[in-house]
Amino acid sequence: MMLVMLFLYITLVSGKSILYKEHQRGYGEGNLKSVVEQIVEEIIGRTSCTVFVTDSVYRTLINIKDIKNASILSKYEIVLRDNEKFSRPRRRIQNILIDSKTVGCNGYVILIANGFLASEFLQYAERERLINTRGLFLLLYDSRLFESNLYYLWNRIINVVFIRQYNAYKYRSGEKTIDEKIDLDTTYFPTRRKTFTSTRFIDTWYQGKLRYGNNHFTEKTTNLQKQHLRIAVFEHIPAVTEKSRAYYNKRPNNNIEALGIEFELMQMISKVMNFKPKYYMPYNIVSEKWGNEGDNQTRTGLVSEAIERKAAFYLGDLHYTLHHLKYFDLTIPYNTECLTFLTPESLTENSWKLLILPFKLYTWITLILTLVLGSVVFYSLSLSCKKYISLYKNQIHIQSKSLKKEIKGLYLFTEIGNSILYTYSMLFQVSLPNLPSPWAVRVLIGWWWIYSILVAVAYRASMTATLANPVARVTIDTLAQLAKSSIEVGGWNEQTKDFFLMSSDVSSQEIGNKFQLIKHEEEAIEKVTNGSFCYYENSYLLQHARVKRQMFEEQKKENKVTQSMLKHNLHIMEECVINMPIALGMEKNSPLKPHVDILIRRIIEIGLVKKWLSDVMEWSKIMELRQETESEKASVNLHKLQGAFIAITVGYLLGFVILIGEILYWKYIVLNDPKFDKYHLDIFYNNTNNLEIQTNHVHS
Repeated sequence: MMLVMLFLYITLVSGKSILYKEHQRGYGEGNLKSVVEQIVEEIIGRTSCTVFVTDSVYRTLINIKDIKNASILSKYEIVLRDNEKFSRPRRRIQNILIDSKTVGCNGYVILIANGFLASEFLQYAERERLINTRGLFLLLYDSRLFESNLYYLWNRIINVVFIRQYNAYKYRSGEKTIDEKIDLDTTYFPTRRKTFTSTRFIDTWYQGKLRYGNNHFTEKTTNLQKQHLRIAVFEHIPAVTEKSRAYYNKRPNNNIEALGIEFELMQMISKVMNFKPKYYMPYNIVSEKWGNEGDNQTRTGLVSEAIERKAAFYLGDLHYTLHHLKYFDLTIPYNTECLTFLTPESLTENSWKLLILPFKLYTWITLILTLVLGSVVFYSLSLSCKKYISLYKNQIHIQSKSLKKEIKGLYLFTEIGNSILYTYSMLFQVSLPNLPSPWAVRVLIGWWWIYSILVAVAYRASMTATLANPVARVTIDTLAQLAKSSIEVGGWNEQTKDFFLMSSDVSSQEIGNKFQLIKHEEEAIEKVTNGSFCYYENSYLLQHARVKRQMFEEQKKENKVTQSMLKHNLHIMEECVINMPIALGMEKNSPLKPHVDILIRRIIEIGLVKKWLSDVMEWSKIMELRQETESEKASVNLHKLQGAFIAITVGYLLGFVILIGEILYWKYIVLNDPKFDKYHLDIFYNNTNNLEIQTNHVHS
């Protein structure tokens, strides 16, 4: 049994080798070798590194040493087996391709007899981005390379030459002769059909040389000859605005309106590269946006369009991230956007504290201590003056009439209650009914008046400023404040949540833990106005959404709608979470990218991107300025004066309480006094006063 199997294996191998030899002999190895060497020489002259991919049939077809300028060539060589499998490629092949891509190889000579094996290799290398699809390629023509499922390859690999060998039959004088013919073909760009890739003739081998010269790798991206290119659009400010919809149906209007930065970029790029943009909005793009992962690892939105290769360009404010680079080729960034949160804004309702707002807490504490100390000092100094003046006069037997003149006015401060009242009244610039005669008290009153004037002026000025200034706002302006707040946060993108969770910042991690996914922008804005949510987006879109919401509320007020939905003002957080680069999206491995990058760089340099951004945001800025001028920020209304009404209300209440207390005192104490006589009240009060005077003399 083993001998039979060994015999069959030897037979198959020998048969296969004979078949390969017949394959080489049938196509004229000499002419093919000459054509390949000439094209390889052309590739070497335009590249610095070349990768040779061959099989057992064509491995020895050419000798690199015989080719001109081959001594300075850096090359990599890959020999494929006849049964090579690229679902699990050999590590050697993978390492060679990675190294060649790293050093910048941009020339590829692929000589494989089996067209199916060649297509498998190209699909694998392009899918894993292990080859430079914008380089120069040489392949052998095979119809299996142009099947319908491979059309996208020739929309990405465009600098390609196919060596096409076939037999030409000639009839002369009844005789049929067979001549070998070798042509050079290339592909159209962009491909004219999605189901079929057609080639065009560029040269032929005739009498030992190529008939039409050596420049077979012509530039195909500078002038696309008015070909139609599909462009998928997702309307997202400031990239694309709603005003651009007129171009989708080829009905552009003549109005000068902001179409969006990316839309304007696309219009200019299409004119320079001479192609006709065919705009369209993917199905359900408004809710799916850039795209999320659905069931069975399917994708939606713009990502789905890119995976299915439905367009050449993708407009929609694409962030320059590794996630997007998996599905798109991104141009150089044309702008950076501040990604932050739209937060609810609260107003501090502190008008009821109007009387205490002019001074801070420590100022009030110092002022109260000064008042207490001042009244005690006045009381003590007045008692000392009265005591020592009376003692001195008694010693030298001065008449009592002169004594009364010396202590005139001291009664204002000799009682603790009166001392407190008159000390406080001077603070409000109320003059004394009588000026005390002792100079020590007069000097103290003078300096106390100066102090009272300064404090009263400061209090009045601060109160005026408090009434004139707008109500203070409570806003969230940093990530730390947002992390500490109990308000929910969220956005529509799963990658954003992962970004916060993977951050090394503690505040960002806390935000990521409570980050919620929300698809509909209107629903998110509604939750922000209710004060229960913070929405994550770029600052330009948030500014536009805030103005639209405020205008909607103003229209409701004009229409006298009683139920206002704007419970909180909308505020854009000042701190940027990240300044994100923004780029145009292109088909993966797009050959247009180098030329488009050059055009975008020139457009940025002449300032058109800034101009278009200003056009997009002009409406929002004008509306915000109009709302600021219309709002009465420095007016004093009843709402701000509610502190004064609270003060008078408290005064009324205290007055009534004291009045009730006096009535109770009269009813239960004075009327129950045995000496009380309602017919002789003057005698009753004189006796009471005399008793108090005698008590004071005893204590003194």
